[in-house]
Amino acid sequence: METLESLRRRCCRPWGRSWLANFSRRSCRSSRRGCWKMALFVSLASMECPAWERHPCSNKSTIMKSIDEAAGVSRSVFKDRRLLFILDDVRRSIDVSNLAISVSENTTKIVLTSRDKEVCKSMKPDRMIAMKHLTEEEGWELFCKGAIVAGEDQSMDREIESLARSIAKECKGHPLTIKTLARTMPQLHSSAPSEWENILKDLKAIDPQFYRIDEEILRDLFQPLKHSYYALETDELRLCFLYLAAYREDEEIDADQLIQLWLAEVLVKSRFEGRYSFLKILADRCLVGIEVKEENGLDIWKVKINDLLRDMAVHVAEIDQNSLFRAGQSLTQFPYSAFANAQWVRISLMHNCTSFLPDKFDFTKLVTLLLNSNTIEEIPEGFLQYLDMLRVLDLSNTPIKFLPKSFQQLNDLQYVQLSNTQIRVLHDQAFDLTSVQFLDLSFSPLISIQSMIKEMRSLQILKLAHCNDLEFVSPDISQLTSLQELDMWKTLFAFSWEFEKGEEIKKASLQDVCKLRHLKRLRLALNSPIEERTVGNLVELQELWLLWMPQVCQTHLPTDMRAMHDLERLHLYDCQIEGTPDLFSDLQNLNYIKLKSSQLLLTLSGLRFGRLSNLKEMEIEECLLLKELGEEFGTKGSFPKLRKLKLWMLPSLESLSSSVEEGALPMLQTLAIFHCIKFKVLPRGLDNLKFLEQIRGDMKWWKEINCEDEEMKNHLQAK
Repeated sequence: METLESLRRRCCRPWGRSWLANFSRRSCRSSRRGCWKMALFVSLASMECPAWERHPCSNKSTIMKSIDEAAGVSRSVFKDRRLLFILDDVRRSIDVSNLAISVSENTTKIVLTSRDKEVCKSMKPDRMIAMKHLTEEEGWELFCKGAIVAGEDQSMDREIESLARSIAKECKGHPLTIKTLARTMPQLHSSAPSEWENILKDLKAIDPQFYRIDEEILRDLFQPLKHSYYALETDELRLCFLYLAAYREDEEIDADQLIQLWLAEVLVKSRFEGRYSFLKILADRCLVGIEVKEENGLDIWKVKINDLLRDMAVHVAEIDQNSLFRAGQSLTQFPYSAFANAQWVRISLMHNCTSFLPDKFDFTKLVTLLLNSNTIEEIPEGFLQYLDMLRVLDLSNTPIKFLPKSFQQLNDLQYVQLSNTQIRVLHDQAFDLTSVQFLDLSFSPLISIQSMIKEMRSLQILKLAHCNDLEFVSPDISQLTSLQELDMWKTLFAFSWEFEKGEEIKKASLQDVCKLRHLKRLRLALNSPIEERTVGNLVELQELWLLWMPQVCQTHLPTDMRAMHDLERLHLYDCQIEGTPDLFSDLQNLNYIKLKSSQLLLTLSGLRFGRLSNLKEMEIEECLLLKELGEEFGTKGSFPKLRKLKLWMLPSLESLSSSVEEGALPMLQTLAIFHCIKFKVLPRGLDNLKFLEQIRGDMKWWKEINCEDEEMKNHLQAK
């Protein structure tokens, strides 16, 4: 009851519906009284595959494909337990009796959230708690926070204030619309009242008719949200925003994948320089949410769009941009009725259950077609025949085995996504598409890349990661002079330094790859050591992953790696390196390095890592003979920007260094030490690490660790 009462109180404040569901879950998690033995959170925004999170008996998240499957889990796993069952964003009435749980005062409670009051009523709850709108004054206060730039004078002309209050009032007390609309307002002190009058006039004039919205409360929401969309400065920016509606509701979208689609339609110009600028603008306008996660020394951007904003975008895309977005709607058949309009420019049917495509698909203006994550087994010959303007084709995560011959007619195709399909062979005709810039066949059973690949002269990105049957790559890959990214991580095919004379058919060698002077990202496996004067041509390389096969012994890296002045991230796997003095000290842009399974490495002292002025993160893993990191890890002036140091499974490692001088590792924040069984003593002078926030490791190891300064150890443990 404590959770439900807290929920009731929170409904008086401006929180979102799904936020309240998550609040219920967190309240259960933090409850000291143990009111509930377990909380089960089910997001029903997409009825196709609710996401279940169990707490506290399991740290795992389980994806259920249907309500029926969820009911089976509740019967088998949660029977006779005190359970808080949270159903978030219920769109249609469901029979909770199918969940086979006993709801009573002392055992189980069900909390559901919905935007539809009639849905709630039809499920006959014991109690209904309505979300309350902000008062007019609260709405005005929130509006001002969004409209006034930090540091700007908050005073305003009386006439403008009156107009601004009227604009805020149009949001009807909905926090999302107030916050989003406020970010589109002109500057207070450099704008004329006429600008505000025009905005107010536009708000009142917008027709809030949406394809599945008929509630007054939602019409109030969408009217100002639609204005925020039209307030975006350029057509390209508006279309970039609408593209988010091509994805499922509540999906966490990979920003780089999204940008690839934008590039294919020439909405942005570069996948490197300023590629996130549009996303930042959309985030500043509160139209999207962005989360940046650091992974392997790289910032991974994830994008989410609020479900109400997505609903608005789906409608606007359909009316204004001839774009049909029906992702994640559990469609088992191709939606023929939706294709009466032959003018569609973009179609997204991703994440459905469609198995068959029509024999004829006469959409001559279609530019983007997203069919990924369906159960499509075959592409009919006539399906692609009339798609002359197609630029984007995504068939990933489908069981298709072949591409039809009509595929070669798609002369404007720029983006081809075929990862995680069952394609084993690409016919030569497929490589005639000279306009293709992006081709992904990762996680497929592809067996060869033939010489015709040289015809794909515009190709910039080629992804073949985890192609476990790939036996042959033609040396003509060296003619892909526009290639910027080659990803062949953990494929069956491994590159030798040069063509092996005993081979009947000449295969691609590392020398062929090194002719690709514009590569910026390279991931591949090696079947022989890298010789000198091989990799010096790769001067534009920014990220390099190398994996040496088990029989290969690379004791020293080639000195011409010094030419890679732009290199920022370096991964070396199974490299039996002993030392390459002064090599790394020339790579001054390097900010991340990972050494894994270097079995001959005894110390890092000869590698001169400490001189890397921009190194921010280092990982050392599974180097079985490594006994010490070296004295430079404790020397003043070393590693000036290193923030994270991760040591993993180093059974011979005994210490970082004998002591840490003042000024050594001046920016270190995190030190992670796991499965280093001989590491028993923390170095002297650890208190000189002024920014050290945490030492991560197993609690058993931490209790056994020796530290001269017990106060310092206790201080770190408290953190």
